[in-house]
Amino acid sequence: MSDTEVVSAKALYETLATERDPYIKRAIRAAELTVPYLFPKVGTTGSTTFVEPNQSLGARGLRHLASKLQVALFPVNAPFFKYEIDDFALQNLAQADDKRGEIEKALSARERAVLSEMNGSMFRPVSFEVFRQLLLAGNCLLHIPKKGKPRAHRLSSYVVQRDTSGTVLDIVILETTARTSLPPDIMAKINSIPGAAEAKRDAKVDIYTHITLDETGQKYTVTQEIEGVPIDGESAGSYPKDKLPWIPLRFTYIEGEDYGRGFIDEYIGDLNNLDTLTAALRDGTIQGAKVIWLVAPNSTVKPKQLADAANGGFVQAEANAVVPLRLDKQSDFAVAERMIGSITERLQLAFLLHSQRQGERVTAEEIKFVAGELDQGLGGVYSLLAEEYQQPVAVLYSARMEFTRKVPPLPKEITNTTIVTGIDALGRGSDLQKLDTLIAGSSQVVGPEQVGRYLNVGEYFKRRGASIGIDMGGLIKSDEEIQAADQAAQQQQMMQQLGPQAIAQMGGMAKQQMQNNATEGEPNG
Repeated sequence: MSDTEVVSAKALYETLATERDPYIKRAIRAAELTVPYLFPKVGTTGSTTFVEPNQSLGARGLRHLASKLQVALFPVNAPFFKYEIDDFALQNLAQADDKRGEIEKALSARERAVLSEMNGSMFRPVSFEVFRQLLLAGNCLLHIPKKGKPRAHRLSSYVVQRDTSGTVLDIVILETTARTSLPPDIMAKINSIPGAAEAKRDAKVDIYTHITLDETGQKYTVTQEIEGVPIDGESAGSYPKDKLPWIPLRFTYIEGEDYGRGFIDEYIGDLNNLDTLTAALRDGTIQGAKVIWLVAPNSTVKPKQLADAANGGFVQAEANAVVPLRLDKQSDFAVAERMIGSITERLQLAFLLHSQRQGERVTAEEIKFVAGELDQGLGGVYSLLAEEYQQPVAVLYSARMEFTRKVPPLPKEITNTTIVTGIDALGRGSDLQKLDTLIAGSSQVVGPEQVGRYLNVGEYFKRRGASIGIDMGGLIKSDEEIQAADQAAQQQQMMQQLGPQAIAQMGGMAKQQMQNNATEGEPNG
């Protein structure tokens, strides 16, 4: 890393871009077979016409799998992470063992606040495009600033360098903008370069953002430069290692490589064959559907007579003198169709394109079945994305909420953010499952009566509400409210059993007793 510190960000970018080129070529090829605009060639503009794929299975499978990953890793209206606190820290924080429900309730409220901040910043649409880039190119750089919307950079606009353990050493981002969009102070610095002041106002300039790990290995330093001139941009400064707002994501981990490989790479052969066979079968079908009549050279009928004849009319000619042109390629087309069907089936399994029962409602068992297949088919991907995607997103949005003072900082006793992945174990869902298992198992062993005798129902409600991620404020009665309600119920029951007169008589007797006690307590004169 010492060798790269003395060079400019532009020079480092050009040096690392050589190693990145093979990954870009594969990404462009994968895009040509699925969604071409997701990763276009260099120099492509909004007016560029892309070559359309001959089949839509690649595009449909890419969108379908990205949607499944989005729902599994970042579910709608459900926290995908939880704050974890151990028993010793809980005792120091609450000074009591029976206050875990209150702590869990507060942490659950904070998780919902972070989720609300994510949804308000348009994270989900950006995250969906991140998943498509990961599936297609295997890499994507996500930027989550302290304010504003997150951004996703394609692999063609950044380079990254890692050490042997996968730790990011350097990131250089290339962005192009018009000179007119730059602040006046930055324009003044650029114009100080010989010949730069004569450039046109609408000329484009390249902005390089260099992110490098310092010698301590605990902090990242961010610098920016334009035309070799250092600038003080909004992103310049230093960040702790675990709170770097740029997240270089990989779909797969390859030992010794700085970049990941895309999901499409694994099935590029089938996609290419399907595209080629579909084009050949389509062209052959078009030729076979074309009607051409062959007229014998020595026939008495003329082609013009046939063309001018009305539907159902008569033309004098021999039967075999006029015949249609036939391709006689049915057997060849059948072979191509069987091959297309076989490839399509394999790709549908790869992209998890399983058909569900059609209807207004889909049963929970069917959803669970699909979720289980997703977990099995991409099990290794979850581990990597949980560590390199979910964890940084949770930390950055939590820090973002603290920066904007929307939530107070976490107590020092709470230091870990635990990520639970998978459809069946999202956020605090695992806690809910454990609670239900405990209650159900205890009821089978000792019976519901004993469970009701030992169970603290109020604490159970608090923990269960925190597990499913709902606001428990004002929903569960406090101990004082329960005691007051029980006393009112007892008085109502006594009135029904004894009658109002008896209650009034008992009240009078109690009042007389209180007066007698007060009289006995007076000192003798």
